[in-house]
Amino acid sequence: MPSSKISRRHFMAAGGLFASVVMNRGTILGSSKSQMTKIERIKAVLRAERVDRPPFTFWHHFGLEKLPGEKQAEATLDFYRKFDVDLLKVMSDYSFPLPENMGAITEFSDWKKIEPIKNPFPEQIKALKIIDKELKGKAPFVETIFQSWTVLEKLSSKKTVEQLKREDPSTLKKVLRAISESQGNHARLALDAGAAGIFLAVAAADHSVMDTQEYLKFVRESDLMILDAVKDKGYLNILHIHGNSPHFDTLLSYPIQVINYSVYGTGMSLNEMKKKFSGTLMGGLDETNMAKLTDVELKGEIQEAVEAMQKRRLILAPGCSVPNDIADGPLLKVRELVLET
Repeated sequence: MPSSKISRRHFMAAGGLFASVVMNRGTILGSSKSQMTKIERIKAVLRAERVDRPPFTFWHHFGLEKLPGEKQAEATLDFYRKFDVDLLKVMSDYSFPLPENMGAITEFSDWKKIEPIKNPFPEQIKALKIIDKELKGKAPFVETIFQSWTVLEKLSSKKTVEQLKREDPSTLKKVLRAISESQGNHARLALDAGAAGIFLAVAAADHSVMDTQEYLKFVRESDLMILDAVKDKGYLNILHIHGNSPHFDTLLSYPIQVINYSVYGTGMSLNEMKKKFSGTLMGGLDETNMAKLTDVELKGEIQEAVEAMQKRRLILAPGCSVPNDIADGPLLKVRELVLET
């Protein structure tokens, strides 16, 4: 990393120390600034209001897709208690249920058997209800939903889905609609269970996967079906733009309140993105190198993000899930540095 950048981050960290001294002095004099709750802080950034400090979050996969919802809730709540994030993103790794007696998609005729499901992920809904009971009034949480194209690839393979797109596009679109209707049903159940919104993870809108015209032709409709299911229900619907060369222009028109993307993977700065999207941005932390950064470098990332957004319309977060095996130390350091901001 260039020495000038480190020097700048040292300067910013020193400025933060001075601000802390001033704040402590204000406390002694009886003029301390009141602290916002997590829910107040999140709602304030959604309204583009200044906050006492930026809200923050991060997440990773727990690998509990074969265990009951109670275990999913337990792991998620343990994570929340340990890191005390402002916004809890609930991971959802349960597999989409195939028709009875079908273990996997093996033949083209299998695609035609997929129909909409009223409650595709009952164990996840069970987990959400437990999480809601624990967090009620303390912090908002959102439910992760993977776009229907990703679900198709998980049910079969990328190669099989590509073959279906090439040889029977009408069946492909029918299956995408069926899965999106099911995902929409789940999204509504998730909000009924207490979620503040959904976190729709979109991975196919990337030039390494398909071009823009293909995406508009085959995938966009299924994304919008899911978002339409919660457009009048959730106040915190987030679009996660996955990948390093995404179709930003296609996705920025989606009806969501927040966009999460990788600043460091895409090279799209928060300053650039806020010119394109008027809602709240969720990002600014380098998910790939978080564990390798020094305290000064990490502080610099945080300060750079806060400066870019002027403490408005920002939820500090990585651009994707952090490594599943990351140690607690770097995540606790993020929390410590954010609390000093």
